[in-house]
Amino acid sequence: MLNLALNPLFWPDQGNLVVDKTKPNIFIGAGIATQTQLSQAVPFDIIGFLLSAEFVRRQIPQAQVFLLIADQHAWLANNFDHEACQKATDNLHQTILKIIKNLQLKNWQVFLASQVFPKALPQSYEELEKRDVTHFFKHHDCGIKIGWSFSVAETSHKTDESHFDHQLDLPIKFIFTKPGVTSSPKKPFESPYICTDPSTRIVIGQPSTPGWKVNLAVKNHLNRITMLFEQLIKPFPNKTPLENKIEKIISLICN
Repeated sequence: MLNLALNPLFWPDQGNLVVDKTKPNIFIGAGIATQTQLSQAVPFDIIGFLLSAEFVRRQIPQAQVFLLIADQHAWLANNFDHEACQKATDNLHQTILKIIKNLQLKNWQVFLASQVFPKALPQSYEELEKRDVTHFFKHHDCGIKIGWSFSVAETSHKTDESHFDHQLDLPIKFIFTKPGVTSSPKKPFESPYICTDPSTRIVIGQPSTPGWKVNLAVKNHLNRITMLFEQLIKPFPNKTPLENKIEKIISLICN
């Protein structure tokens, strides 16, 4: 039985999940675009998203994490320019590989959807998402999916992962993290792996919000990410300021 309570990024009250020993592996997906915009940077929030999968993996002996980058979805479902998609994909892919390597995450495999499904034809995002999860459920024994949700109390949003997951007809366990948090009043929440406006997020590998002028909601979320980092990777000295923690984590990943 999985203990989810110690991960501050998981939505609470998701129940006690019993692992199917025949399907012990974990699936996690990361996209490169919203319905209307390509990602412009990789937000710091992705670290919490990946570490949430690592948090679950460590509770399941011999489990592996299979991460799929949903690159082709942006041009097959949302008609984005292929070359622009490639640039966003490369940035996300390289950042994920650095996180896995420099945080020494074990038993992780990363795939590009365009390589797993090279002959895919245009379909809705929902159909492509169903195809992805079904493939990893059947061929890689992924019985657990880590996703993100605006809320676990309702399913009216059309852009978070819970919207897609509730359409799946598979005996798979779903665990949801909280969304990424931005400093924009017009768009306070966004995917933890997509950033459409780098001026509103702490991002990896490029200048970000100047002077750390972020609101309390952002600070609280960043603090939850660093708490999970310290729990799984390594603690910081007592009284280390949040800003310094984040700078050190980014430096560790980018070096």
